[in-house]
Amino acid sequence: MFKHNLRLIFRNFKRFKSVFVINLVGLSTGLAAAILIFLWVNDERSTDRFHHNSSHLFQVMVNTTQDGRITTDEGTGGILGETLERSVPEVSSAVTTAPAAWFQKFNMSFKDNTVSAKGNFVGSSYFHVFSFDLLQGDKNQVLSNKTGIVLSETLARKLFHTTDNIIGKVIEWKWTSIVKQCIVTGVYKDMPNNSTQQYDFVLPLEAWKEIVPATNDIAGGPFRTYVVLKDGTNTDQFNQKFGSFLHDKVKGSNATLFLRNYADAYLHGKYENGKLAGGRIEYIRLFIIIAIAILLIACVNFMNLSTARASGRMKEVGVKKALGIKPHLLIMQFLGESVLMSFISLILAVVFIWLLLPQFNQITGKHLSFGWNPALMGTILGITLLTGLLAGSYPAFYLSRFKPVLTLKGKLISSAGELWVRRGSVIFQFVICVLFVSAMMVVYQQIQYVQTKDLGFNKENVIYFELEGSAAEKRDAFLAELDNMPGIISASTIQQKVILPSGVPNSVIQWDGKNSDGEIRFCEMPVNYGLIETLGIQMAQGRPFSRQFSTDAGGIVLNEAAIAAMNLTENPIGKVVSLNGKDTRIIGVSKNFHFNSLHDEIKPFIFRLSPDETMLVMARIQAGKTAATLQRVQQYYKDFNPGYTFDYQFLDIAYQEQYASEQLVASLSKYFTGLAIIISCLGLFGLAAFTAERRAKEIGVRKVMGATAANIVYLLSIDFTKIVLVAIVIALPLSYVLTRHWLDSFAYRIHLSAVYFVAAAVISLLVAWFTIGLQTIKASRVNPLLYLKED
Repeated sequence: MFKHNLRLIFRNFKRFKSVFVINLVGLSTGLAAAILIFLWVNDERSTDRFHHNSSHLFQVMVNTTQDGRITTDEGTGGILGETLERSVPEVSSAVTTAPAAWFQKFNMSFKDNTVSAKGNFVGSSYFHVFSFDLLQGDKNQVLSNKTGIVLSETLARKLFHTTDNIIGKVIEWKWTSIVKQCIVTGVYKDMPNNSTQQYDFVLPLEAWKEIVPATNDIAGGPFRTYVVLKDGTNTDQFNQKFGSFLHDKVKGSNATLFLRNYADAYLHGKYENGKLAGGRIEYIRLFIIIAIAILLIACVNFMNLSTARASGRMKEVGVKKALGIKPHLLIMQFLGESVLMSFISLILAVVFIWLLLPQFNQITGKHLSFGWNPALMGTILGITLLTGLLAGSYPAFYLSRFKPVLTLKGKLISSAGELWVRRGSVIFQFVICVLFVSAMMVVYQQIQYVQTKDLGFNKENVIYFELEGSAAEKRDAFLAELDNMPGIISASTIQQKVILPSGVPNSVIQWDGKNSDGEIRFCEMPVNYGLIETLGIQMAQGRPFSRQFSTDAGGIVLNEAAIAAMNLTENPIGKVVSLNGKDTRIIGVSKNFHFNSLHDEIKPFIFRLSPDETMLVMARIQAGKTAATLQRVQQYYKDFNPGYTFDYQFLDIAYQEQYASEQLVASLSKYFTGLAIIISCLGLFGLAAFTAERRAKEIGVRKVMGATAANIVYLLSIDFTKIVLVAIVIALPLSYVLTRHWLDSFAYRIHLSAVYFVAAAVISLLVAWFTIGLQTIKASRVNPLLYLKED
């Protein structure tokens, strides 16, 4: 029986070639899209979950009440980790690290070989807490000596061209003006791609404490603290007790501590008023819905095309039923046909994936691979089987219910319910299409808005690079010559990039008339002379810092948001305020500018004149002279700073990196919208073919009675147009609600105009008319005698 059914299935594939090809293309395309999304989702969900103690590994987070709202931050004190390990019995081990954003790059040297590398300072328990594999060295010892260093496998090969016999060798690292020698104590396997920590080397935190001694506190600071809880510890109960830890240890602290699972941080990293409010998990859910929607559209196509060609299989079903074949056996045959069709489609889908995966990796910034993995293969086969069963379910039950007496006479009788199922499926498809098209346009327009909005400063043609070596030691001389270089409009220095995607206000100002009930915190940035002018930030009041005024030393420039928060809108220039306990004078007020992403409102911001604290050069290049100017800057840097590599970045690229998730959605939505439209058109084509077949005699009679081809096209098209219009009416309010919800995550966003939704409706309608037209025009041209001869 199995061989017989298999033979029949292949005969039917051969007999209905056009249906087979359309089903093959639709299902394989849908499966390829779903599998690509599954690979991406699986990689996203696996981020940071490879650590052996993942379920017990947590990061210490801090909630601080600011002006009536709770701000959540990762910054902790430099010795909080060791304090917790020593005084909290539930903590098995803990480690503190410096914030990775501090260290753009180091120059690492062994003899005459110098390379650029990214590293960080970490506590001695680092390799106990995190499961990064040590290839050489003892995890109990590699970070115990403050002069030690642990290299990644790749960095070891770059420096020594081997990983053998390098323990104990002395290398030199350089960062800004700091130069230190250290001893290689270990080598670790390169950190996995699905790790949020990506370092070429790690240094002992004790070495950093020698450089910056003021790190021995627990109350607050920029450091990151991670803990491993002992087995059996209830996290919720621990957090209830842990919240008052700082209150008990530090007098006057208004900060509350809590633990966040380390592996959850990547997907669940957004907090609002102290409560978890989403993060990248929202895009995971979005793409899962997209994958399901595309697969459902492909399955609906299979149903429509299978039922549209049902008249061609009436006699087959009639003969089998007349011979006594049970309905459940017919159902199994038709389900087997759809499942086999699904697995044949999987073969073509695998070819599509193999061809598209490099481009998909480039779009998503991933390193996805489609190799042999039992869990992956099992999931894909399961998706394929489910797709086949779902696609074949309705045709199987539909065909198996034919009555043998009627089918042997060639009569196909359909109920109103069956007709509505087919129409409903097409409505579903075009609802999805309208949703996709409108969402794509809104996302694209918001990204365009983000890219073109006036930020309050000019990010174009600005490069930045770290001050190192002689350039850091002789900052003024280096900047003076750089500023006069042909092609350079202006240059200055700043402590960090002015674009701070995760900038959290930490500075406190006291001033006369301040309301003692509220505490306002400010983002603070040490800068050099000329920085405000270099970035093109406009002044609202007063002036930027100037060397002509010796009183500017230690002065500050506030933005308008800071002045408004302080309620100092009347004559703020010249007022003396206390910044972090030190008196300073307000020199000027800058207009508001976006130093955070457009997701956030502009926060109070302070420019503080302190050249010695700056470590990043900002230089504006004349438009059209970028390449030649960069060559001059590179040669100048090499001559001024021998032994250091010149690595620079453009400020506008750093700005775009804030919106990597949105740009990913925008890029992928174009492709998935195109797929949804194509697959939906196949479904509409199937329903048009079914209708034309059912109304063949009517068409023949009308043509004999004098109906023109245009009359026939209109007759067959009007019903389909109504179906698509119903889909549009359903989809438009859904589109508005969904896109409005997405735009609400931006503090600054486009106006949600009706144009986007009308355009989506028109595009969907035109696509539908084109698809219907292909089939109806064909039906209108057939010789009516062929229809009228049929029984």
